[in-house]
Amino acid sequence: MIEPVNTRLGLDGKIALVTSGTHGLGLAIASKLCDNGAHVILTTSDDDVDLERAKLVLAGKPGSVAITQLDIQDENAVRTLLERIKQERGQLDVFVHHAVSPDLTPLLNIVEPLAKTLQDGGRVVIAGYSVTPVHGVIRTLALEMAWYKVAVNAVITTVVDNGPMNIDPEMVDRLAIKSPSGRVTLPQDIANAVSLLCTDEAAWIQGQVITVDGGLELLERWGETR
Repeated sequence: MIEPVNTRLGLDGKIALVTSGTHGLGLAIASKLCDNGAHVILTTSDDDVDLERAKLVLAGKPGSVAITQLDIQDENAVRTLLERIKQERGQLDVFVHHAVSPDLTPLLNIVEPLAKTLQDGGRVVIAGYSVTPVHGVIRTLALEMAWYKVAVNAVITTVVDNGPMNIDPEMVDRLAIKSPSGRVTLPQDIANAVSLLCTDEAAWIQGQVITVDGGLELLERWGETR
C-alpha cells in the first residue's frame, strides 16, 4: 500500500506571531501558516476595520488563531506581549513583521527579548514592499540574532495584485503585461515564500532579502523591455 504524501511544510504546532495580520500580506501569511497547522497570534489595533473579515478567512483551518492588540511602535507593549507568549506557550517559533510602515527601527529595540522568546531555530521574517528600507535592518538583525540560532530574512515585492481592492487597476494590468511571468505578484505568493523560510530546510538562509515578483525586477534591473 502506498502511503499518502504529507504535503504540509512541517509547521504543525508551531507558534507564530504575525504583526498587522488582519489584512493584506499579513492576512495572507497568517492564512498560509494556519493552513499548515501553525497556531497564529495576530496583532491588531482597537479600530481595525478588517478584523471580522480576517476571522472569517481564518476560520476552520488546520491551525488555530488568537488575536491581540499591539502597537509595534510601543517597545514596552511588545516586550510585555513576548513575555506573555513565553509564559502561556512556552516559546515562540516564528515572528513575521508585516511592514505596513517604512519605519523598522522598533524591531531593532526588541532584539534581545525577541531572541530569548524564540526557541533555537526560530525565524524572523519581514514582509513588505521594495520601497521599505529592509536591507540595513535585516543585516543588523541577522548578525545579532544568529548568536541565538535565529534566522532573519525578508520577503519583498514591487506591487501586489489585490484584485477588486487594487487602488490603480490599470497600473496592475500594465505591469502584468510587462512581467516575464505574465502576471503581478499575489498576496499568496508572498505568503508562500514566507512559509518556506519558516521550514526546517531553510534554516541556513540568513540575512537575505528575497524579491518575489515573477521576474519583474529583472527587466528593470537590466533596462530591458518585454
